[in-house]
Amino acid sequence: MTEFLNWQTDPLLIDPTTLKQNNWLTANELLETSQSKRFLTAKGQIQLYPIMIRKVDFVSGERILQSFPYIILNQVWIAKIRKNSLACAEKIHYYFTDSNVSKSIRSWQKRIISYLEEQPRLPFPLFRLFSFWEEFFQGKQFIPFQSARGEDFQLPLYLTEDLAYLTGVIMGDGHLANYFINIIDNSKEHIENLVKLLKETFCSRTEFFKQQNAQAWNVNILGKWLVRFFNFLSGQLINERKYPSLREPLIFQNNSQFRRVFWRGLMDADGSYKANIGFGTASKKLLYDFSDYLKQHNIKHRFYTQNVFGGTTHSLTIAGDSRQQFATLIETSHPQKEQELQSLLARKIYQFTQNTDTLRKQGYWQGQIVDFQKEKLIDGYFDFSYIPKLSVSHLGTYIRSLRRVHKHTQLHLAKSINIVRSMLSNYESNKTSIPIAVLLRMFDFYNVSLKSFLSKQSNLNLHSRSSHCLIETQPSETMLTLLHGLQFKERGYIMLHGQVHESKETYKQKVGKYFSIIIPATRFHNSALITFVREFFILRN
Repeated sequence: MTEFLNWQTDPLLIDPTTLKQNNWLTANELLETSQSKRFLTAKGQIQLYPIMIRKVDFVSGERILQSFPYIILNQVWIAKIRKNSLACAEKIHYYFTDSNVSKSIRSWQKRIISYLEEQPRLPFPLFRLFSFWEEFFQGKQFIPFQSARGEDFQLPLYLTEDLAYLTGVIMGDGHLANYFINIIDNSKEHIENLVKLLKETFCSRTEFFKQQNAQAWNVNILGKWLVRFFNFLSGQLINERKYPSLREPLIFQNNSQFRRVFWRGLMDADGSYKANIGFGTASKKLLYDFSDYLKQHNIKHRFYTQNVFGGTTHSLTIAGDSRQQFATLIETSHPQKEQELQSLLARKIYQFTQNTDTLRKQGYWQGQIVDFQKEKLIDGYFDFSYIPKLSVSHLGTYIRSLRRVHKHTQLHLAKSINIVRSMLSNYESNKTSIPIAVLLRMFDFYNVSLKSFLSKQSNLNLHSRSSHCLIETQPSETMLTLLHGLQFKERGYIMLHGQVHESKETYKQKVGKYFSIIIPATRFHNSALITFVREFFILRN
């Protein structure tokens, strides 16, 4: 008997089970686990089916066919489909097994013919089961769709600068609701420009209106599949508080132009060009992603935090002598902010800084270690769950022995903690450092407490991108004393001032040996050490 495809085993449906919407896999997770082929073809075309259709759709409600997007067909395609309707009806019958719609093969054929004669269009999952369905996407830049109610829209098949820019704007000033995307700004001209760009890109119905009792303007673009599309690209949550999920989308990082246009969109939303060039967000992760991008282009900046009504805002400002470089790199498409930027660039820049010898003689400075944050300790050990984005190396033997004690295969453990087996193999062979977040999921699975793990480790090799440092698992006076001679600058680097009673060279060697790091000069960068210190120590304000 021929084995037919089923929605639960369809390799194009990327979610492992019928997950709810904010648990769906997005481009970020797939790219992090080297699974780009699941939604991008070799030629860079976006696979729309796994983005628009999710496994939960097959068990949500009884009229599920009406909840799918519809492919609009011309007469040539109608003839091809009708000719193959019976063979495909059999595939559809088995594909929808255990879903909330069940029909006989003959009923499915009648339904297909009914769609073709009366509409003419087909629900995307039905169309996907015709053997020649992928031919439909060849040579196209956009694919037109309809909702069950006949509302037209289109989705792009390739990443574009406009798409990168809109993603940045939506992550900054936008909200993903279940059935529409809302963007708000105090510039009417800017919102009018966004309305035009949204219509050109998606051909979907928009609503443009003024915010009641406020000098602000809104645009809504309608369609739940547009919401799913931006949720997939950015990882931004749907109909929930977005800031915990915000980060730089990985999908734009391999193209320098897409990446700079994305940050332009975010600056047009959450940036300021008044007293200085600044960017603020409630997402600390997004701020540090922006900082990393600016460092790659040698744009100097500093950080600060503000406690405002409703929460904490993390911000950065661009140094005066980097303003022109920033403006050339990012630019702006916001009419009002363009005027403010040009006015700012015309101002004279003043800078006053104390040199390192002066600070060393004083013995104190801003960004100096004051003490440990004792509330972030677990019975005397650093609670490394506060820094889940960092990774730990040289734990392969420990992970392997933990797995073998429970008599689990690599595949069993990998599935249980939601990673691929090859990645677990790399962890166990010490080819790749293991993210603390993944390590904690492993501990939860095996019911191992973080404290019991730390009690058996005198130190950990922490990694962050290309930087690393050796950290003792318990705070000590030696650690505190050594760190006291460093200055952790808001701009994301470390200044070595040292101790008054010994030479800088001696102090530098002590710090380098203790933390197992290379310190090339009195000013250096080590993101692993910076992340650790900023999380577990009190810094002089």
